[in-house]
Amino acid sequence: MGSLKAGRYMPSILLVEDTETILRMYTYGLEREGFTVFSASSGGEALEKLAGARYEVVILDLMLSGMSGLDVLTEYNVKTESPHTKLVVLTSVDNQHIIERAEAFRIDGYLVKSDYEPAALARYVRNLLKQPDVLAKKPQD
Repeated sequence: MGSLKAGRYMPSILLVEDTETILRMYTYGLEREGFTVFSASSGGEALEKLAGARYEVVILDLMLSGMSGLDVLTEYNVKTESPHTKLVVLTSVDNQHIIERAEAFRIDGYLVKSDYEPAALARYVRNLLKQPDVLAKKPQD
């Protein structure tokens, strides 16, 4: 779902963050580095956008008001529904138990916000997109 701007391909990102200033900061930084950014400020809005489009990368906060990022992943498992999409958790939660719960959804990265200013996040995403897909298999019932 990326776009072309001035003849250059711009990969698409769904950025899910409920803190407006953080959302704007990361959106600006990612767009400045050549990404097309779509945003969702709640878990419910993220689910709507995920159901309606495909993204090269989904960046998901875990601490969302109402529905947590883990709840979003439970409702719509990105790696099952869209196995080529890179899934990155970007959160302030640095807790091993939460990290393990997130990893159960086959995330491609777990980043702590305080370690990633916008330019560093853009570099991380660009490098992630260069990595080959490891196709996610649907769990066997």
